[in-house]
Amino acid sequence: MFCYHCQEAKKNKACDTTGICGKKAPLSSLHDLLVYVLKGLSFYAVKAREKNIVQPRLDQFTAESLYATVTNVNFDNAEFVRLISEAVQRRNALCQQLLEIYKQQDSTFEENPPKAAVWQYASIDEAAFIKQGEEFGVLSLEGENKDYHGLRESLIYGVKGLAALIEHCLVLGYEDHNLYDFMHYALDFSTIEHSLDDILAMNLQCGELGLKAMGLLDKANTETFGHPVPTKIHTDVWDKPAILVSGHDLQDLAELLEQTVGTGIDVYTHGEAVVAHAYPKFKKFFNLVGNYGGAWQDQKNQFAKFNGTILVTTNSLQQAKKTYQEKIFTTGMVGWDAIPHIEARKSQQSKNFAELIEQAKQNSPPTLLTETTITMGYGLQSLLALKDDIASAIQSDAIKRIIVIAGCDGRHKERRYYTQLAEALPQDCVILTCGETKYRFNNLDLGEINGIPRLLDAGQSNDFYALITFLQSLQKSLDATDLNAMPVSFNIAWYEQKTLVILWSLFNLGVKNVRLGPTLPPFFNADLLKMLTEKFALKGIDTVEADIEAMLVGE
Repeated sequence: MFCYHCQEAKKNKACDTTGICGKKAPLSSLHDLLVYVLKGLSFYAVKAREKNIVQPRLDQFTAESLYATVTNVNFDNAEFVRLISEAVQRRNALCQQLLEIYKQQDSTFEENPPKAAVWQYASIDEAAFIKQGEEFGVLSLEGENKDYHGLRESLIYGVKGLAALIEHCLVLGYEDHNLYDFMHYALDFSTIEHSLDDILAMNLQCGELGLKAMGLLDKANTETFGHPVPTKIHTDVWDKPAILVSGHDLQDLAELLEQTVGTGIDVYTHGEAVVAHAYPKFKKFFNLVGNYGGAWQDQKNQFAKFNGTILVTTNSLQQAKKTYQEKIFTTGMVGWDAIPHIEARKSQQSKNFAELIEQAKQNSPPTLLTETTITMGYGLQSLLALKDDIASAIQSDAIKRIIVIAGCDGRHKERRYYTQLAEALPQDCVILTCGETKYRFNNLDLGEINGIPRLLDAGQSNDFYALITFLQSLQKSLDATDLNAMPVSFNIAWYEQKTLVILWSLFNLGVKNVRLGPTLPPFFNADLLKMLTEKFALKGIDTVEADIEAMLVGE
């Protein structure tokens, strides 16, 4: 086992026996094999596109499969055996279709395809797949050029983050075929070593397409649920049995709320699902009563105290403790062996949450964790409504700096840095945030500047699109040449693959002096970090005091 695609990799190097996330070596091997065969599938998908052959279900399957390998999504070995076998079958069928076309045109097909495009299994067998997957781990593909290796791994992880965004859009019925095109092209590209300039360009394009995917998801969410508005969300509890919903998928939450109306069951959000409270469509549900708990890493303690039934809709799943093991359900691409799974919705129908609802009726009310309110809902429209006031405050020096603290949260004690940073920032600074990093400081009373809240929370990690779009609009209002000429600093907390999309999107926009923490990715070796520092002025985090001093002068 060798896995280092999340920030909590063992000793910031790699998990080599068991993942910090709970992933065992056999599952890691299945992940590696699945990614390998998907590269082979994408080789033929790229060739097929040259012949104007596009298979929508194959595109969707590839995105779903990649998403399943994202940190803390799916831990079910059997599911990966199914995905691997289906990927090979789809690849073989597409290959045969292409061979027939080339034969009819009396032309020659690829004479030297990559090994991933021709790999076959003898039988669909979990043990065999695990053993075979050991041949295709990260180290086996390393090659001689360490810098190229790091950028290639960054590209693969970025494409996984892109696939997660594609999947979130797909749930709401939104697609952009340019995203699928790039996904296949990048996977195919990774099978052959190219120049450093070429692989760097691919990472930048992944950032560009990732931000585009975030924009599509923003459109999907706002057209489905309305534009979020600033909203105070309660964190106390009511004296009723309840269901807790965790994850990004708002459609699952909406369907569950519909099915629990009149049942006497309250529904609470957790983690990234907290954003639902700010969307107009969800405000009509009186059974959506509040938010319970914080970021994903505290779920083992908080889920046990919730007492009720729990639904995990997207990534951030941890192995359930015995105290709530019989009360947790998964859905979508999320899974863990022996945890009940709510099946996918059928065409034009909602998912069936009956089993989950019946169980919830038997549970005790939640145990109180905190009794306060948090404010969020500063999506794109709400931020743009503040633009003129913020521009005026900047021009009058009432606002000296905007600090973007976005990204994921995690378990490491070093992440206290983000709380300390928010507390220590001067009173003339505004914080823009999105993602679960907000749980490090969203309960702080940071006050206002000329009626403008000093903490503006856009929502989920994918709502980084709203922050960038707002800042670009503010840039025009201030007649600034680019984002680097703005009084804005970016301090990104990375954990998993979607945060890498955020990082490369900033590099693609030409943004300099981005801070990334609490540690830098282990696949960025010393020479590669030197190159990224020279090209983009990438920085790790330092002490809170040193970072504030530097950010205030644009460094």
